[in-house]
Amino acid sequence: MTAAWLPKTDFSPFLRADFTDDEAWQELLDETGDDWVTVVTEPSHQDLSVHELMALVPEGSRYPVLVIADRVTFSSTERSLLLIDVLEEPGRTFRVLPDAFLSVIGNLAIDNVTFGDYLNTLDASGVHRLEDRHHQALAELQSHSQPSKPDSPSKP
Repeated sequence: MTAAWLPKTDFSPFLRADFTDDEAWQELLDETGDDWVTVVTEPSHQDLSVHELMALVPEGSRYPVLVIADRVTFSSTERSLLLIDVLEEPGRTFRVLPDAFLSVIGNLAIDNVTFGDYLNTLDASGVHRLEDRHHQALAELQSHSQPSKPDSPSKP
């Protein structure tokens, strides 16, 4: 089977490259959301190498990375996603955990942080993780964004 070309879009393609567990894929999408990405579920992309995936990027594409949910994603408890550099030095890779995904993809999309910058933040296993201070800040933001419940009416 010939692999389908990637879409011409301003948003980074988020490719499903493993089709062994539909429920796990849906859970991953629920966890990461689809901001800053174009979700692509195409069976011909299964098990393609970085080089093969890069060959499917349309000429003139402006998105910074490809996001890949591969066998590693679905076989590990952390479910790290593979990011492939498309613009700076095409073909470089690193992995990112789902809880850090939107921050990374958003910063890359607006060119606030470069792919190379993220390469300097990886742990020994080559994964970008949020630091404890980021988790604390997110928790604080989420606690403030919860709508407060109105006081219950007092009974006479």
